[in-house]
Formats: sequence, structure tokens, C-alpha cells
Amino acid sequence: MRVIVKGHNVKLSPDLKSYVTEKILKYEPMIKEPAVCEVVLSDERGPKGGIDKMVRVTLTLPEMKNPIFVQETTSDFFGSIDLAQERLEHQILKYKEQVKIGSRFPAKYWLEKKFNQEEE
Repeated sequence: MRVIVKGHNVKLSPDLKSYVTEKILKYEPMIKEPAVCEVVLSDERGPKGGIDKMVRVTLTLPEMKNPIFVQETTSDFFGSIDLAQERLEHQILKYKEQVKIGSRFPAKYWLEKKFNQEEE
């Protein structure tokens, strides 16, 4: 998985980049290649402060039409990254369940319905 870390209105320290990369690469075994994860860290209000440290995570998977998008805002980047990571984990597990089940109506139910129609 390729992780792209960007900063918007903020200077990224190597410590912050490695923290983000470590948190995102935790899910690499769960995801098929070639996946691209783009993380954008932004400081919305600048030096005014407040709850304005936003983290946007966009995970693009090869077989999905729409990417997984997560956005979190808190008063510091580390807290935002942790919250975004938890939500991303939930979305990845949801995606894995959809892949495991298949479609909304698996083939066996479709065949059973067809078989019941032929009997009538």
C-alpha cells in the first residue's frame, strides 16, 4: 500500500509523518494491492487555535468504485489521527464483510428462488 502524507497550512515534521504512516500501514495485510492512501493534515484556523486540526484520509482500493473517505477534527493532530484511524478500521472491516458476502443476494438464494418458481 502506498501512503501519501500532505500538509495544508501546516509544516509536517518527520515525527508526524512517521506517526501517520505507522497508523495507516497497520491495515496493509487486510487490503489488496495496489491500494493508495492519501492523508491530508490541515490547520483550518491557523494560529488562532481552537478545534481546528483536521485529518482527511482517502483510501482508494482497486476493485471499489468509490474510495473510503474519513475526516476527523480535534484540537491536536495526534488525536485527530487516532480518531480517523479508528473510523478507517471500521470502514475497512465493513468493506471486507461486503467482499466476503458478495452481493446483496448471493447466488444460492437466486437459484433457490428460481427453483421454487419452476415448481409452481
